[in-house]
Amino acid sequence: MSVVIVSPPEWITGRDGVAYPPEPWHLFADFGISLFLVPIAALPAEVALHAPAGARMLRLGRRAIVGVAAVRYGEGGVLSYDELLVAVPVWHSGGLRVSISQIWVDSAASRAGGRELWGIPKHLMTTQRRSHGGRLDATFTDAEGTRLASVLASSTWRVPGRWPLPLPTAQRLPEVGLDDHVSRNSMRAGIHAIRADWRFGGPLAWLRSAKPVLSIGLSRADITFGQ
Repeated sequence: MSVVIVSPPEWITGRDGVAYPPEPWHLFADFGISLFLVPIAALPAEVALHAPAGARMLRLGRRAIVGVAAVRYGEGGVLSYDELLVAVPVWHSGGLRVSISQIWVDSAASRAGGRELWGIPKHLMTTQRRSHGGRLDATFTDAEGTRLASVLASSTWRVPGRWPLPLPTAQRLPEVGLDDHVSRNSMRAGIHAIRADWRFGGPLAWLRSAKPVLSIGLSRADITFGQ
């Protein structure tokens, strides 16, 4: 006997038949983020492909600022899943925004919604993670079985309080009809310093020789994505 999974009636059925929540998405998450300085010539084509026309990437000399994040969206939000993303800060339409160029999730609903609502080029992956007491050990593998990245991270010191953080994205994803899409998102989170050791492969092999210049954690983040 086949089992039919019925999504909540207010969800949207996407182009590929997968249902996802309408915006805004209210999510709860923990982030491990590292910033890298990468030679402009080493950037993959996806960086330009998924940034809107006219977006100018932030640079330090001949190097681009590149952020890599491992994210766990936990229970209590509209979805619960793991995410691995690569993003660059860009200046677009008179403001500083983030353009996500490579991203994987282990939720089909997140993949469909991210692509169709905001032009975020999500792909599917699997995740193996162990976390305890401010320490994370995670490995991310794409749908073809290629290891994308692994990270070993641990928290060091914490900034008191919880802080509001803007999170605007600027994206282009022509295959879903979004050529210049800005989403105004927000979060409030605890901030702490972390030590992070990354290993990259497959589509992220261009980051293999890069070393983090700064790593931070965002804990118990309360996020509203899409407003």
